Amino acid sequence: MRTMRLLGAVGVVLLAAGCSSPQAAPTPDPAPSTTVTTPAPSASAGPCPDGSYVLTTFAGRGEASAAGKGSGGNIAADFTDGRFTISSDGSEPATLDLGPVNAQLRFDGEITGTYEGDPAALTLKTTGAHGDVAIKGFGVSRSYSAGGLANQLIGQSATAQVTCDDAAGTAVVTLPNASLTLTR
Repeated sequence: MRTMRLLGAVGVVLLAAGCSSPQAAPTPDPAPSTTVTTPAPSASAGPCPDGSYVLTTFAGRGEASAAGKGSGGNIAADFTDGRFTISSDGSEPATLDLGPVNAQLRFDGEITGTYEGDPAALTLKTTGAHGDVAIKGFGVSRSYSAGGLANQLIGQSATAQVTCDDAAGTAVVTLPNASLTLTR
């Protein structure tokens, strides 16, 4: 049961979503004039969660609350045109706070899938996964496949709430069993 909770929290950490906020390039004033005008940046933000991010913090929720909290690592999340990729080469571990024990989580692999819908109820589906997840700390040593992690996080389908803050360059992805904070 604790293993399932830990997988759920790790999976959530790996699911990350992001928002981008491209700005329009300034356009010159078409009328001949001696005054120079500077147009305002575009007020429209890109659709949430499109963009490339790095997972910065995560926390187990609900059934995965025993999985604790974590931060760091080099886990990337990319959301582009309805497809997502969560990947890492495992070179930098994430730090896990499991209550009385601290551990390191290394993810070396990739999880791919699709996403659609409104950020308030974004539907995620896994299409593939390869690689390994290793958790090591004092008295703790476990490893899982990336596919097992994807199944714990998303299964056939999961609904997430995504909140994007374009000014801060962050996105918070709230899944049924975890919350992830992503930063551009």
